[in-house]
Amino acid sequence: MNLFKQKRLRLFFILTFVVLVIVVHLIWIKDVQRSSLLRLSLIENTLKTTFQKYQYLPELLSHDPRLKMAVEDNDYGEEINELLKIMQTAAGVDAIYLMNSQGIVIATSNYDLKSSFMNNQYEFRPYFEQSMREGSGLYYGVGITTKIPGYFISSRVEGFNSEFGVIVAKVEPNHIERDWQQFSGDILVADHNEVVIMSAKKAWKYNSLVALTPEQLQEITKHQQFAGQVPKLIVRDTFTLNWADISLWDIDGHHFLVESTQLHNKENVLLKEWQLYHALPFSIIVNKTIYSSFIIALLLYGLYVFIHYRQYIEYTRNMKTQIDQKHRTEMQLIIDQTKVGILTLDKSGNILSHNAAFQGMCDHGENAVISGRNINEFSTLPENFEEGITVTETFTESTLKESDRPHSLPIMYIISPININDSVYLMTIVNISKRKKVEEELSFANACLEKLVEERTLALDFAQKELIRQEKMVVLGRMAAAIVHELSQPLVAFKSALASIAIKQERSDWQGVNVSINNLLPLCHNMQDILVQLKSFAYQGNGNKAPQSIAINRLITKFLAAYFDGANSNINVTLDEHNPLVNANPTKLEIAVGNLVRNALDAVEKSDNPQVVISTKVIGEYVTVVVEDNGGSLDESVAEHIFEPFFTTKSIGKGLGLGLAITHNIIKEYDGDIVVECLNDSTRFTISLPLSSSETAS
Repeated sequence: MNLFKQKRLRLFFILTFVVLVIVVHLIWIKDVQRSSLLRLSLIENTLKTTFQKYQYLPELLSHDPRLKMAVEDNDYGEEINELLKIMQTAAGVDAIYLMNSQGIVIATSNYDLKSSFMNNQYEFRPYFEQSMREGSGLYYGVGITTKIPGYFISSRVEGFNSEFGVIVAKVEPNHIERDWQQFSGDILVADHNEVVIMSAKKAWKYNSLVALTPEQLQEITKHQQFAGQVPKLIVRDTFTLNWADISLWDIDGHHFLVESTQLHNKENVLLKEWQLYHALPFSIIVNKTIYSSFIIALLLYGLYVFIHYRQYIEYTRNMKTQIDQKHRTEMQLIIDQTKVGILTLDKSGNILSHNAAFQGMCDHGENAVISGRNINEFSTLPENFEEGITVTETFTESTLKESDRPHSLPIMYIISPININDSVYLMTIVNISKRKKVEEELSFANACLEKLVEERTLALDFAQKELIRQEKMVVLGRMAAAIVHELSQPLVAFKSALASIAIKQERSDWQGVNVSINNLLPLCHNMQDILVQLKSFAYQGNGNKAPQSIAINRLITKFLAAYFDGANSNINVTLDEHNPLVNANPTKLEIAVGNLVRNALDAVEKSDNPQVVISTKVIGEYVTVVVEDNGGSLDESVAEHIFEPFFTTKSIGKGLGLGLAITHNIIKEYDGDIVVECLNDSTRFTISLPLSSSETAS
């Protein structure tokens, strides 16, 4: 087939397809536009009919003598409320209410509802100002009380003397918006500020289609048109194709084909300022175009195939002979140049051709005849040759018989069709003698390696045992160093104080002796605390005292009074009013809670406003004890190791790092739990203990 003619035919069909797709796309757009305009016309008539039906209701009600009397007397009687409720039901509006000259509602049809307008003041609403100034008013906005949007129609009521009032009928068009949900696309109604006031899509309501000026925003805020919501611009970009009368809008990241119409109503000024829009997702048109394009493509493709097929048949006949000849020539060239053994076989396994590499593998001379002989004379293949020519992705291992040699050559082979002639196959043979030698060497190396690994494993076990012993010695040394350091300082101070007292005794100078003796008492307490912590940490079992039912609140109060009287201004205590009981050893539980309180007081030493909060609370079958300080938050990496023995964040001389480990062990001993929380500027420890089965203490 002439290549130039083929390309020209293909280009013709491509251009035809493109033109038809563009035409169909424009047809779909125009069809959607016509449907949109028809739908807008129907909706326009619906809006006009709905609002015009109630246009003259307030005007008629303004002449009712009972309303005139109510405005004149500023009457709040139930009779007017009932009258308005009857009128509201008969007229079919959503609410009717009467305001005095100050804009205060003095009667309303919804007086018996929670959302009643009674006594509300709406003098800031434009319809009130218009009615007082011009005699009537029209306004659309969101209700201040009900938060329900509506159309407010108002008229001035003149009393019998000099008083004035305003009667208002509210029409809520929610049912209209609900009906719009059945339409394809979205219906929008925008007011004179281009703010969407009606739409079935809530995300678009009370947002603007154009950027509002500061004056417009100020007016909307002043009148509370949308109950405090400030309109935001939702149209990101617009594209208009004037010659095709197409307008595309980007609304919240989605593209819409938009058609609009101006509401025409001579009698209703407010409706006359409204703009009605229909926004159809452009993806709908694109999908229709894609479906149409698919049909067009199928039709054109069928025509193209029919034309092309007749040309291709002749072309195929002419090319088949040339391709087969070229294929055989190229295949033979590849076979001759490759470094592995290549054979072509017929369906019985007879060798049709071979390359020099196979000739060398067989150790035959260049003049030796191989073609025409069966492959089974050279290698062991299945007796049924067809079983060995199954196309596979892996090579089969075998041996090749060499001429005048006692040993065979290890090989791998694969047989597959080459589609040169009928029932012709290609056999590829690879010499793997070098690989076999490497495998033997690798097996020997693996055996040596296994022996070496066994020896190294024994040595590693011995080294691990020695390392564990050394680590134990390091832990004992660190603990001993910490104990020596913690006890040496108070002992030195103790020795200095005793020496000072001895000197004063020799001189009979007893001034200051009492102070020195009093200073020894805290040192004794510190040394005693260190020994108690060490003893508690090393102690296993339940101790001399069995668990008993104790009041946790009483234990905390007694403990704080005895040990932290001087820090009471920094401690805020909130205890559960039920005075919960727990089963525990009181001494151990006092040690556990005391460690948390001491740590908290140490943490707030440098705080500007030191505060430690201690609280208890019953939650289900457990009581929680919370100790929180504002001394800063712990780092997460520190919190992971906070309950480990000898782990401390305090400076040297401040502690052994056993307090929280002891607390953790004590709480776990009584089936409780303790957790630490790293907050923004504080650290919180929470102890949970099961409640005692005894009755709650009074």
